[in-house]
Amino acid sequence: MRGWIIGAAIAALVGAIGVAAPMDDGVSPERYELRVQFDPETGVLRGEAVVTAVNGTGGVIDELPFCLLANWSAQENPHLHPALTDTQYIAGFDPTWTRIDRVTDESGAVLSYRLMPVPPAIQTYSLDDGLMIVELASPLPPGAATTVGIEFETKFARGYLLDQCVVEEVFVWRFAWHPMLVPSDDWSGELLLPAAEYRVELSVPTGYRALGGADRQTSLDVADDETWLLLESDRPVRSIPLIIGPELETVSTVWRDVQVVAVHRSGNETFARLALSYAEEILTDYTERYGPSGYRRIVIAESPTPGLYGMAADGMILLGTDFARLKDMPALGTYDRLIEYLIAHELAHLWWGIGVGADLNAENWLSEGFAEYASIGYFERRHGAFGPNVFSHLGPGLVEEILRESFGWMNLRQHNVEAVYLDVLRNGFDEPILRPLADVEYLNALQARTYKKGYLVMRALEGLIGEEALTVVLGELNTEWRGRILTAEAFQRLSEDVSGRDLSAFFADWLWGDAQFDATVERFDVARDDVGYATTVHLRRAGPALPVEVQVTADDGTTSQQLWGGTADAGSLVFRTDRPVVSVHVDPEERLPDRNRFDNHSPRKVLIAHPFRSSDDPPIGRPLDAYVIRVSLASISGGFRNDHQWSIAAMPHIPTSLTVPGAVGGALFETWDVVGQYAANVDRSLSILAMAGIGAWDPIKGTGDLDVRLTAQRRFFTHPETGNAGRYWYPTDLLDLTLGALGPIAAPVPYLSATWTRSELLSRYTENVVQFTVGVPGLGAEPFASAEWSRSQRIRIAANLYLDLDSVISETLFGTIPNPFLFSLDRLHSFPYLPMGHHQVYGSAELVLPPLARRFGYAVFNLTRIETVTGSLFVQGGRTESDCERICNPQTLIEAGAKLTFELTGIVGLSFNIGVGYAQPVYGPDGAPGLFFELGIEL
Repeated sequence: MRGWIIGAAIAALVGAIGVAAPMDDGVSPERYELRVQFDPETGVLRGEAVVTAVNGTGGVIDELPFCLLANWSAQENPHLHPALTDTQYIAGFDPTWTRIDRVTDESGAVLSYRLMPVPPAIQTYSLDDGLMIVELASPLPPGAATTVGIEFETKFARGYLLDQCVVEEVFVWRFAWHPMLVPSDDWSGELLLPAAEYRVELSVPTGYRALGGADRQTSLDVADDETWLLLESDRPVRSIPLIIGPELETVSTVWRDVQVVAVHRSGNETFARLALSYAEEILTDYTERYGPSGYRRIVIAESPTPGLYGMAADGMILLGTDFARLKDMPALGTYDRLIEYLIAHELAHLWWGIGVGADLNAENWLSEGFAEYASIGYFERRHGAFGPNVFSHLGPGLVEEILRESFGWMNLRQHNVEAVYLDVLRNGFDEPILRPLADVEYLNALQARTYKKGYLVMRALEGLIGEEALTVVLGELNTEWRGRILTAEAFQRLSEDVSGRDLSAFFADWLWGDAQFDATVERFDVARDDVGYATTVHLRRAGPALPVEVQVTADDGTTSQQLWGGTADAGSLVFRTDRPVVSVHVDPEERLPDRNRFDNHSPRKVLIAHPFRSSDDPPIGRPLDAYVIRVSLASISGGFRNDHQWSIAAMPHIPTSLTVPGAVGGALFETWDVVGQYAANVDRSLSILAMAGIGAWDPIKGTGDLDVRLTAQRRFFTHPETGNAGRYWYPTDLLDLTLGALGPIAAPVPYLSATWTRSELLSRYTENVVQFTVGVPGLGAEPFASAEWSRSQRIRIAANLYLDLDSVISETLFGTIPNPFLFSLDRLHSFPYLPMGHHQVYGSAELVLPPLARRFGYAVFNLTRIETVTGSLFVQGGRTESDCERICNPQTLIEAGAKLTFELTGIVGLSFNIGVGYAQPVYGPDGAPGLFFELGIEL
């Protein structure tokens, strides 16, 4: 379910920025003076905001519009099942809100105001009271300023929401925790952050510590029960972000007169000091390339919400607490490179998205695409652009070797960016990068397009105009647009001015259009003459006419390069060399967003990994431009990108019992288990799966058990309402068509199977599955048919308290079902001798209790952490009947029990669920009470 959760959360994360209209012709804030008190018992900030506003409309105005961002989360999302949103809250939905007590003018006279809904341009729920319109006592002429005072209360939510929330007594809020002035109440969907001067006086109770993203933080007054702090910035900023908690600790350093403070929870000082060291190197790199950020103080804080994520605001970045808690799990420094990259990405927002503003709805690429370009560029300058560079720093050790074997191939750009973009193309989820959220057709891939494709477009622009020119452009943007709102058009104009090139086609293709690109080496011809060798390289290009670097390699390893420009879809280049050319490589630096790098090589690049490769050979990894074949002593496998994979493996068959006569010594190797598999992702709607296995195969006697399956999976999408303004694609229905054979190798049973799965997890949390299996006459088998219907449903009784109901009905339609296809109550735990039959019913009811422990964080041998412990009580059972000539005894079996489920984290990219339970037979023969274990793995 993680995919839809990410999609549904996008609007909330983007919406946590604030709303505004274009700054050129609206009302703008000049200064905020806030005096607020924080109450941790109620989770409320209470006080007054004195706002100085300037009329920049060019006409007389008599109203001031304010955004009340907290009210955007005052109502629960009605489109999602509450059991799904329970995971985001401590004890069920908890709202954020801003309440207005009074509005006054400069003289203290009370002003009238009205609350208005926000248009559904970002989200489609919790729109009420999202805007406040203050009615001025007298008209405000153009260019004039006025001041209003607003007494307000804003409440944090108790939940794992990343922002605007409290987790384990740590409170975080980045933007608009107070009423924020916006240029116009006629809002059309822009997400802008107007910059203004800020002065904040904040009171926190004794025992609590607060840190804000401000250039200066000083103590005004310390009393027995509270401390008053002063937060100020030296120049206009978009917010004063806050983190408040009772056990916050800090370490700090000074970098070029800038104070850098790292905030951490108890026990995580090592993480904080690592963050400081990375920050100094990153800030040095960015400042030398793009100019100063303008901040005199930067706070890097451990965010209380679990996860591997980052967020940014003025003078502050927040990193998910799992980076601090898991950085050395399961090996020392496992996450160090990822922490470095994420800090680089979030610090880049102090230049792009926060320092230089943007419309974070339609033009969020100017924030996230730029931040990706800066951070990945920094990362590659530090750790190299090619080859493994994410986990390659791990030292020697048993666990380290396992990690290297499993994840050591990762390259940040290739696998975290390009592979994601290629999946978007394969799934048909590509569309223009610059588009308002309400117009987004494929909300599933919004982040991939904005971040990943956005970075690739910046990299392609660098290849087009040169790295030096693009660096100059970004430096000038930082100088001219800091504190303002940048547009894509302004970026294009400056890029054209600096480079001296017309870039209108490039921007139209890649930002406002949905262009795709592919360069191909069709072949090359080598001819010898009196002075050397002439090599003609024949090229083809699909998509925009981007210049392509072409490199040839001679038999002595020397290389030559030329640029293939022009606008033709096909062409050729001639290379003069002293030695014969043996290979050609298009775009060797991988500057272009090529949708298929396999055809960038001639001859095509095929790599073979085997146990006899020299240790001096470069690691093969998982390249995106080569077909890879891997050979081991027990298997051979191959594949291309995420498009398809295959494998063939053979191992000696291990009997279930070694007491079988002859199953000792060499007899163990007389039979084998052989398995071949193939899986291909064709597009978002179609996958192909194939498997052929022979168990206990004796090649001499020709015996064994055969299991062969060829399956086509067809997904059908619907567009359920998720609370987001964009269109979300949800695979509601899945059709599996399988042709297979099962049984002894001498007489397998051929069959056809059709399975239809209907998923309504988003709104109803139910799933229905219907399966028909038909035996195909032939190979000595008689025809038969069976049907099975299953249903699962979660009923929410209260927050984190659920009743899970499962039912199955299995029935023979005609014929005699062979043994491999008989039904069995294999979900039962306390009956070791489960009957098999032709007719069966099954039902279960499990009461899932609120977690006994949540965010437990208990380390297990430094390999993993126990995060959540959940208890449940269940009763389940069923009845199995067989078709017999004589009277058969139907088998009715019922059991009851309890289970504890432990959620474990700490291994890169994986979450484990281990269930430990006890089952007691209630009805039926041969029952035996006892323990059982279950294991689940989630990527």
